Amino acid sequence: MNNVVSRLMPDGYQAPSRIGYRYLDDDILLDAEGAYTLVSVPTRSWELTSPLDKRAGLAQVYAALSGLPRGSAHQTRLITTDFPFNADLWAKRLDERTQSQGIPSVGWASVLEDTRVRINDAAWPIKRVYLVVRLGDRASYNGAWGRIQRMWDQVKKPLDLDDEMPPLEEISVWHDAARDVRNTLAGSPLRCQAVGRQEAEMLLLHLTHPGLPAPDPSATPPKRYGPGELQALCGGEMTREPLGRIGKYQYKVLRHETVTGTSYQLWFALSLGPEEVTFPNTLWLHSTDALPFPVVQSIGFEIQELADTRKDADKALRNVEEQFFNDQEAGVSTDLTYHQKRELVTQMKYLVDHHRTPFIRMRALFGISSTDRDELRENARDFVRSMREAGYTVDGPPTHQKFFFYESLPGGRPMDTDYIRRVPLDYLAAGMPHISPSIGDGQGLYQGYTIGAGGLPAEPVFVDHMLYATQSQLAPTEGVPGDPGGGKTVSRGLKPVWEDALRGITQVVWDPKGDYLVLKKYAEELGLNPDKIICVNVYDAEPGMLDPAAQAETPEDAAQLMRETLLRMVPDLLAGQNGSDFGDVIRQAVGAAVTEGRGSTYLMRVVEILEAWEKLPPAPHNINQERCRQFSGPPGRRFREVSQTKLGQLVFGRAPRPFKIPVGYTVIFCTLGLQMPDPGKSPEMMSERELLSDVIAGLMADNTWNIMATLDPAIPKAITWDEWHTSKDNPRARTLVDRIKRLGRSRNTFLRLISQSAGDFDSSFVTGVWAFGTTSKDEAAKTCEFLGVEPNQQNIGTIMSLGVGQKGVCVFKDRTGKLARVRVEFIHDHVLEIFDTNPEKDPGKMTRIIAEIFGEEAAGARRAIEAKGHEADAEDGGEDDPVPLAALFGHGDLTS
Repeated sequence: MNNVVSRLMPDGYQAPSRIGYRYLDDDILLDAEGAYTLVSVPTRSWELTSPLDKRAGLAQVYAALSGLPRGSAHQTRLITTDFPFNADLWAKRLDERTQSQGIPSVGWASVLEDTRVRINDAAWPIKRVYLVVRLGDRASYNGAWGRIQRMWDQVKKPLDLDDEMPPLEEISVWHDAARDVRNTLAGSPLRCQAVGRQEAEMLLLHLTHPGLPAPDPSATPPKRYGPGELQALCGGEMTREPLGRIGKYQYKVLRHETVTGTSYQLWFALSLGPEEVTFPNTLWLHSTDALPFPVVQSIGFEIQELADTRKDADKALRNVEEQFFNDQEAGVSTDLTYHQKRELVTQMKYLVDHHRTPFIRMRALFGISSTDRDELRENARDFVRSMREAGYTVDGPPTHQKFFFYESLPGGRPMDTDYIRRVPLDYLAAGMPHISPSIGDGQGLYQGYTIGAGGLPAEPVFVDHMLYATQSQLAPTEGVPGDPGGGKTVSRGLKPVWEDALRGITQVVWDPKGDYLVLKKYAEELGLNPDKIICVNVYDAEPGMLDPAAQAETPEDAAQLMRETLLRMVPDLLAGQNGSDFGDVIRQAVGAAVTEGRGSTYLMRVVEILEAWEKLPPAPHNINQERCRQFSGPPGRRFREVSQTKLGQLVFGRAPRPFKIPVGYTVIFCTLGLQMPDPGKSPEMMSERELLSDVIAGLMADNTWNIMATLDPAIPKAITWDEWHTSKDNPRARTLVDRIKRLGRSRNTFLRLISQSAGDFDSSFVTGVWAFGTTSKDEAAKTCEFLGVEPNQQNIGTIMSLGVGQKGVCVFKDRTGKLARVRVEFIHDHVLEIFDTNPEKDPGKMTRIIAEIFGEEAAGARRAIEAKGHEADAEDGGEDDPVPLAALFGHGDLTS
């Protein structure tokens, strides 16, 4: 190594022996020489991103870095590290929020504790990216006289062991400068977020305790840290020890003795690499994410003024020309080095003069740590090999280890010129350090993990869909498309409904096939109160439960809903030659019923009025009365026939009392016995049973909204509508979605729609998406459009490969628009076994449960649904598009 690295310090030379921080609060960090402010860079997803979007991401990073202060006094440090997820703090905050929202079930505490243990055992890292911006020299905050006084103070204290508290005047100056920088970066395309004192404290503890758990901060941490307090916070003993040979070089490591244990750390510096990067094929700061161990990246850089870069280029060009003339005078032929240097300098001058491209002076450091030296040696070998394969060379000089450690911390500055490179700003931007599969809000219940390189778990996913209604300006809705059998009902239907029931959230579930009845059957095993799970089969419900007049809040709304209900039952009459006359007569009858009852009426009264009008005597001189007499008979008789059926009683009967749901209860509405029409089937083509079932589905949408609207808006509420494709064409169901879109946030109500096709959703009102796999290329293209990504061959292949070999794999799009492949995971195996409704494993499981809850007639309807599904699978089995091999093996490549 000594033959490769030049100008190394003598082995006995000692780096700084302590961390020289003086002050820390929510805005600034001060050391002996400079003032700094910290901001965090939100991570962004890279999967399923089109080349144009990738270019846009590069432009965002470049624009944000261009807005940083320039000059040697304003060095910036980019720190990328993996934080261990704090499961204890997460569980505490989630439990506090749950307790404040309602009364959780008896099983809530045990499920939360088991989840916390699962997360701690997994030790998942969470990628964090920070920018530490130097605000300026502390010696210059109040002019030249202040600089002279502080220089004199330093002369009197040569050892610099007596740190002083910065004066309030100086702190105020740096606060103003920090606010300006933070506001600039917050308004940049990266949307940087301010880092407060507590997060900065955790960052310092994480960096000064490499490979070890950070010590617990004080229960009542101070609002700010003064001299000596930060030294005690980050304190520990650091020595240098030999690591051994890696390849043909001997390495030395830093041994950290801290209150939480002993660890070893090895630092590398970027030595050689391509002068230009080919974006997006060379994401040199993202390549370390594929390694199975964490790597701390600390890149210190300063953006040069264009004038300074031009002077440096002119000086370098003069040196090159002087070398050329000296070689000529000496009679020595010009070697290749001259031409390479001249080309690089000429290119730099061209970029500065013509494109005004800013250049940076940077030193990139990479730190690897472990509690075992042998493991550290193997990790270091893998890191060097992976960087070499990417086209980069890194060195780990033994004499620089302490220098690199102190330099890597926030506020650290290089003490020599080794490994410093001058490159264009887009060289650093093209590294894309903030690429991460991180997704979700980090606050809700654990849903699973993102899938990283090689199909390995990357980061945990936490989602609280109720935050859509309280912390988002978007519609509180979620769409779940996917082929049957892909696990969408279990993963994004039963699982979140069960979790909401554990938390005591009031819910209504539309369950056409009875899959959610397992919540009632196995309530005690799931930690739920069976008395708080109400199951209603609409086919066997009380007469009049769906009376349109009882669903509306005002007489005008009641009249409108009654008209829509009656007109939808007679599509053949409305489509005939006298369709306008039939429609007008029905509307008049509804108006007469509302007027007669002074706003209080019921649907059967309209039928009675139509029958009475048919019996009116002829009145040639009263045109309207004659028309009512002629065109009231056919719809009146049709409505009378329908009202005498079991399903018709739901609509035409008079409701004895409105259906209300207690707070914290879960109501499951099943439609076993109804015959829902096929998606896209027009009302004119429906049978009478299908038509009535469709009308009932629409009225159930109004009934669901009315149930939720009667509750206090402060109470969190959730609606889950399974098999949405059977109801999406119903105008009343679309009205429900529109209401949630407009009023969901004010009513604190969330809506989840589960369907078999992404084409069943309107992407304008869906905020979160859980897209499961499909075997059809057309459906995969629709899913890409629904996710908002380009439907190219690679993305279509990724969608088609979801769930191949395992269920519960999907593409998740959170409320911020980030995308990642996610595998939904169940903490308890017995819960997954309960939720598994696959008839192939236990063909009679669901029919037995339905027969126990609703009776044998409803169980027979379930058997008919399963038989119809088997027939459809047999017919479509030979027409599915095969999954291409490239989709199975190529979708994990994030750089293509």
